[in-house]
Amino acid sequence: MRRAFVIGCTSTLLGMFAAGTASAGGGDDRIVLRPGDGITFSAEPAPGWCSVAAIGHDAGGRLVAVTAGHCRQTGSSPIWKVDEQHRGPIGTESDVAGTGSIDLLGMPTDEIADYAVLVLDETRVRGSNTSAPNDRNERVVLTSIGGLDGGAAIVGRQCAAGRSTSVACTIADEVLVGEDLLASSLLMRPGDSGGPLVRTDTGEWIGLSVGYRFDDTTLPDIPLEAPRWGIYQRADRIVAELDERGGVGAGFRLVVEP
Repeated sequence: MRRAFVIGCTSTLLGMFAAGTASAGGGDDRIVLRPGDGITFSAEPAPGWCSVAAIGHDAGGRLVAVTAGHCRQTGSSPIWKVDEQHRGPIGTESDVAGTGSIDLLGMPTDEIADYAVLVLDETRVRGSNTSAPNDRNERVVLTSIGGLDGGAAIVGRQCAAGRSTSVACTIADEVLVGEDLLASSLLMRPGDSGGPLVRTDTGEWIGLSVGYRFDDTTLPDIPLEAPRWGIYQRADRIVAELDERGGVGAGFRLVVEP
């Protein structure tokens, strides 16, 4: 992988496992995929992972998830949920992605959108709009997709979720908005790539973790005055690009079940 935010993932593909959709008692025993959950590309105990930002249905009725484009493997690789690989793959990559762009230091730039769409097997997995809790019982809940004007935007309290960090929040009320990216004082860790950034007072999904930048850079013409900024792909730009492309992911709407 080419980003500081990603723990390298193997592309070794091993055997697929059988999975049921209902227990003997008639309940739903499918794997639950939540914002911030980890995904990997191997059935073995995960040597590395990325995270998912949002799960929803597209206009074709497919259950899909959005993650970081720089996490993408072959475009058709099976996907497993981290810590539940023994239950079998939950879906596959699609060929719908924007790989993102980086500078010579491997830091994200604002030139190309960074996202990838996963097609989930709804007989094996169900989507949730609510992250797993952290040790303070904080969660993120995605209720809508937020759009932001360029420049400095006041968004209030922000929380992000990822497989490595769990849920992290900041009371900082401002993000810096570029064409494709936005910058927040909220930093995540390796393996959190693809996880969501959420405006907690409204439940708006506004960003997807892609990396960080230092204070001697700009986004692209906005000075970054903090020592480091967390960099997030704009959620509204992802959805707009999916609609422009058509096909898988177009017409994306969030699931509303926890």
